[in-house]
Amino acid sequence: MRAIQNRRPAFASLRVLILDAIPFRRHRLVTALNDIGISSVIQSPDCASALDVLSSSECRVDIVLCDMQMKDIEEIEFIYHAAHCNVGGFILMSAAKDALFSSEQIIAQGRGSPVLGVLHPAMNTGCLQHLLSSYLATNAAAPSHTEKPCLPQWSRNDLVAALNGNQFEPYFQPKIDLDTGMPTCVEILARWHHPDLGILPPSQFIELMEQHKVIDQLTGCLLVQSLSCAKQCAAKGKDIGFAINVSPVTLQDSRTPSRIGALVRECGLCSEQITIEVTETASSKNFTSVLESLTRLRMQGFEISIDDFGMGYSSLQLLSQMPFTELKIDRSFVTDVCSRAKSAAILESVIHLAEKLNLRIVAEGIETTDELQFIRSLGVGTGQGFLLGRPMGQKNLIHYLEDEFSLEGVFQMDGIPPRRCDELVPVMN
Repeated sequence: MRAIQNRRPAFASLRVLILDAIPFRRHRLVTALNDIGISSVIQSPDCASALDVLSSSECRVDIVLCDMQMKDIEEIEFIYHAAHCNVGGFILMSAAKDALFSSEQIIAQGRGSPVLGVLHPAMNTGCLQHLLSSYLATNAAAPSHTEKPCLPQWSRNDLVAALNGNQFEPYFQPKIDLDTGMPTCVEILARWHHPDLGILPPSQFIELMEQHKVIDQLTGCLLVQSLSCAKQCAAKGKDIGFAINVSPVTLQDSRTPSRIGALVRECGLCSEQITIEVTETASSKNFTSVLESLTRLRMQGFEISIDDFGMGYSSLQLLSQMPFTELKIDRSFVTDVCSRAKSAAILESVIHLAEKLNLRIVAEGIETTDELQFIRSLGVGTGQGFLLGRPMGQKNLIHYLEDEFSLEGVFQMDGIPPRRCDELVPVMN
C-alpha cells in the first residue's frame, strides 16, 4: 500500500489563485492550502482583479479555485478569458445550481479550459487534496504548456517491422471481486516497447494500425502471449480470466471467431476463461458483420463484454441486440459518482438494468477510496482501476497473483481478506 498511502505529492511548488467574494471562505481555503503544503496563495474578491493577476507576466498561476456565483462577470465567460492566460487548471466551487453545474463544466472543458473537478463550499480537505494530486500526476506525465510534440506517423512498414521484431507486449490490469478482494480476471492492454521512444501506450499506435490494416496481427500477437501467460498462471494454481479488447475492424472479418477459437484450443485453455471486450462504437462499423462475429464467439463459449458503456448513443439498443454477458461502466460515471447526483442516479439505473439482463457489472476507473466505497454500496460485483491494481507486465502479474498481502487499507472493511494494490508497474492506460 506504499504506492497509495505513503506517497505525498509535492504541493509546495504550486501557486493557487482563490476567486471568492466572501472573505471568510477565502480565509478557510488559504488555511486548508497551507495545511497541505501550499504557501503561494493569491486572493481575489472579484473577477476583474483575478484576470489582472492572471494576465500579469510576472505571476504564473497553476490552479484557480473559482466560485461560480460571482456577480461581476458570468462564470463561463471568466473561465474562457482566464484559460487564455495559461492557467494549469480550474477547481470550480458552488453551493447551488447543481443541475447546471455539470453542463458548465463540460462547456468549460470544451472551450479548452481544463477543469479539475468540483469543490463544494462545505469543503472536504481530502477532496481538495485529491484534485491537486490529480493535477500533479497529470502534469508530471505530460509535456509542458509550451511543448506541443507531434506523434510520429509510422508507416505500415514500420509497424510490420515492430510486429516482426516482437516489440509489442501485453500488460495486464486486474479486475477485482469487490466482495472478496481477489482478482478474478485481467484486462490485456497493448504496449509498444519502442527501441528509441521507450514504452508507448495504445493511444499512440492503435488507430494507425487500424488504418494500415495490421490490427489483426497485433490482436493475434497479444492473444498468443496472453494465452501463454494464462497457462503459466494455471500451472501455479492461479486460474484467472483474461479479457482482450478486439477492434471492430477485426470483428468485421468473418474468419476472426474461428482464428481466436483455434488459438485458445491450441493452448489447452477453455474459451469460458476468455472475455472479448468491444466498445459501443463498434456497432457503427458494419453492424451485421460485428454481430455475426460476436454471436459465433459466444456460441463457442467466450464471454462478451460491452466496454465503456454509456459513452455511445445506442447503448440500450446494443444491449438488446448483442450477445453480451458483461457490462463495463465507463470511468466517467465512476469519477463523477461521488460529486454529481445525476451521475449517481444514472449509475444506479444502469446497475439495475444490468441485473435485470443477468449481466456481470464491472466499474472501471476506480481511483479513490470514496469511489470504491460508493461503488460497493451500489452492489457492483467487480472493480477495476489504479486504486485496485495498475497495468503490469507478465512477470509482475505472476508475482501479484502469488502475493498474499491484502488491500485492507483500501477496502477498510472487517472480515474481508482483500489483496493489496500492485505498485510495480508504470502508469499508462
